[in-house]
Amino acid sequence: MKFLWSLAKKNLSRSRIRTSVSVIAIAFAIIAVVFARGLISGVLVSFFQNHIYYKAGHIRIIDEEYKLKERLMSLNYTVNGFNGEGYLEMIKKIKSVEGVEQIIPRLKFGAIVSLEDDLVGMVGWGINPVEESKFTGIDKKIVEGRMIQEGNKEVMMGAGLLDKIGRKVGEKVTILYTTPFGSFKGSTFQIVGKYYSDLQMLNDMVFYLPIGEAQKILEMPGEVTELLLITPDHYKAASVLPVLNDIFSQEDKSGKYILQLWNKDYDLIELFDYAIKIYNFIYVFIIVLACFVLVNTLIMIVNERTREIGMMSALGLKSREILYLFTMEGAIIGILGSAIGAVMGGVLTKVFSVVGIDYSAAFEGIKTEEYLLSPIYYTVFSLENLIFCFTLGVVIVTIACIIPARKAAKLEPTEALRQI
Repeated sequence: MKFLWSLAKKNLSRSRIRTSVSVIAIAFAIIAVVFARGLISGVLVSFFQNHIYYKAGHIRIIDEEYKLKERLMSLNYTVNGFNGEGYLEMIKKIKSVEGVEQIIPRLKFGAIVSLEDDLVGMVGWGINPVEESKFTGIDKKIVEGRMIQEGNKEVMMGAGLLDKIGRKVGEKVTILYTTPFGSFKGSTFQIVGKYYSDLQMLNDMVFYLPIGEAQKILEMPGEVTELLLITPDHYKAASVLPVLNDIFSQEDKSGKYILQLWNKDYDLIELFDYAIKIYNFIYVFIIVLACFVLVNTLIMIVNERTREIGMMSALGLKSREILYLFTMEGAIIGILGSAIGAVMGGVLTKVFSVVGIDYSAAFEGIKTEEYLLSPIYYTVFSLENLIFCFTLGVVIVTIACIIPARKAAKLEPTEALRQI
């Protein structure tokens, strides 16, 4: 076997240009796969993070009817605790469950601000300032003013929303809204903070106010529209569900609540699961395309070295050993190309994991607020990605080399020696 390795390396050095072209083709394919995997991972990490922060948590507790009317911002189907005892009592019981690290209450409602010639629509989020800051880090996005405080009649607005209504931090704003009872009301708030988010939904539509104030103006004491449960690992959040289901089956006599896992019952999230599988086929396809260059090179080598193969067979080299010889030549090319591609792809991925890729121009004219899409994505650099792509490249290239290697192994010595 050692002799065959030595012979394979020597044979490749005899045709350096063709060998180099094959190595470069494999390297470019691996670079593309490494970068593509890093970019797609970055997109998924960003999307899943935004989905968890601003939509689903790890597990979301809502009224079953609210799920059907969520787009309408209905306030008639709320979380008001077990049997109407208030959401705070529900939180106390849920917090005893092992694996539940944090519970974030939110009260979402539609609102408008009346300007001279226009009405500006927006969405109010009644929040617990401490819990919300700990979960989403919204306090770190404040560019002017401060975070809202419980007990005060104040709001914090996105930079885009403030521009829409022509207000500044320190000024007051009168917000119009509808209560669950159908009455149309207005309340005046002090604007104490301005935040900036690259999410259009937050920046241009959402204003935050203390959850106590939201409940007061909406006449909804002890009620929220949703509770978000946070666990140590969102991928393992399903392990907490059995205990939670037992609690709800015992305490929720009305049976009106549902528990939504972050990656279930959300159409777009489920589509991403299918997309990941499709991308894996694309990665393999990219490398297979590059293998055509290598296979073509090896077939040309076999044709050129027909007489030589016949001599080796006549001198006692078995067909199996000839098969190994040409497979080794291809494997060496695969190892070199995959190694170079993995290193260069890793460098490229590392660079864009810092500088990011701006898709703002691509998103122009697209309503991204519903899908929680960020305009800038950062590739994910990981050693696992490099090892996976290197291994995938070597395996596929080696398998592809079996085709010309079998052709060489099947040559009859007498027929091969007749070739000039």
